[in-house]
Amino acid sequence: MTRSLPLAFALFVLLVFPATAATGNPWLDKRTFINMAHQGGEDEFPSNTMYAFHKALDAGADTLELDVNRTADDQFVVMHDWTVDRTTNGSGYTTEMTVAEIQALDAAYNFIPGRNAVPDQPESEYPFRGVRTGAKPPPEGFTAADFRVPTLGEVMAEFPDTPINIEIKGQEDDADEFLRNAELLANFLSGSDRRDLIVVSFNQEAVDRFHELAPEFDIAPGLTGLAGYFLNGDPMPNADAVAAIQVPTRYEDLQVLTPERVLQAHRAGWAVHIWLSGNEENKRVYNDLLDHCIDGIMPARPTALEQVLRKRDVVRPDGEGTDPCSAAAKRGKLDDDDDARILLRRRGLEPVAYRGKVQLRSRKGKSLGSERFRMKKGKAKVHATVELDSAVRRVIAVVRTKGARGEPVRKRLRLRG
Repeated sequence: MTRSLPLAFALFVLLVFPATAATGNPWLDKRTFINMAHQGGEDEFPSNTMYAFHKALDAGADTLELDVNRTADDQFVVMHDWTVDRTTNGSGYTTEMTVAEIQALDAAYNFIPGRNAVPDQPESEYPFRGVRTGAKPPPEGFTAADFRVPTLGEVMAEFPDTPINIEIKGQEDDADEFLRNAELLANFLSGSDRRDLIVVSFNQEAVDRFHELAPEFDIAPGLTGLAGYFLNGDPMPNADAVAAIQVPTRYEDLQVLTPERVLQAHRAGWAVHIWLSGNEENKRVYNDLLDHCIDGIMPARPTALEQVLRKRDVVRPDGEGTDPCSAAAKRGKLDDDDDARILLRRRGLEPVAYRGKVQLRSRKGKSLGSERFRMKKGKAKVHATVELDSAVRRVIAVVRTKGARGEPVRKRLRLRG
């Protein structure tokens, strides 16, 4: 029978994935995607300032990424470099200055929106220069103190319910400094009941020492730990406490990010976070990373990333949105013999097989038929043909997909005969 009128039906797709069961790792089990504002978003806001952290969260970031360096009085300031020269109006090593001396500096002194910290430009290029010192009024809702270098304690107190990624820094030519900072951080966090923290360092020995002293906190491995695991097949150091691997897309001539490595990490029970510091950031880059089925990006431009996430309706920690790595109904049509032919496409590059069941229901909930499907590993699409139990006219089409991340999501389809 030929159907010429627009027809649709409610299509519910339940997908069962070959992913491992719950790992006990909260950064992976929900499999939601997180926007991890790197330094609070150093291209959009002054690096590692309270102003940046608040603005990034207001823009939609889910997690704050920050760096800690030790002061002369053995406290932690939130600063990416071990000197204050690049971002402030001061000069010197953090380890040779007290907290009071560092906090008297202007942490937005060299900040130019869209460019990060850039010195020696016309004064008009620096919109927040002088806010810290009182030479310029702060933006509405903020104070001069929001433009100073904060301490780690101040940030944790200000954001008690926001997950924080803490990177242990140090002087690159002083291995002992990294170890001392690891010990200081373990002592600082001792007794804290927060379990929404990840501690990481490029220096694997610092990660090892921190884990030895504070095994209750999640960690991410350093460079030598990652290289040994992925390149040499060595055991992952401190694997019982690893919550995520945090890597760039490339390291020198090596392509680090591949779908196979992401799948390997997921099957080991670890989330995959990508940092882009110093690299190009744009919509194309963000979309490519999402297609690799990673779990988080540390952007210098969290507002720009958020726009892409919202446009793609990517599932977030609240469970709302679409899994960017699943199989989902793309379109469908009604054949002349009362069959519904549904095209399902793979979303993302994760090299796994998908299987599930297509269920058809009318707008009033009447069952119209069902059919199981399987999408083989590496296959981009598959069709599911469902023989309808009865003729239908003018009903709503809804796709319900449960993927590897988050709760079921819905999508409307319109089918035509």
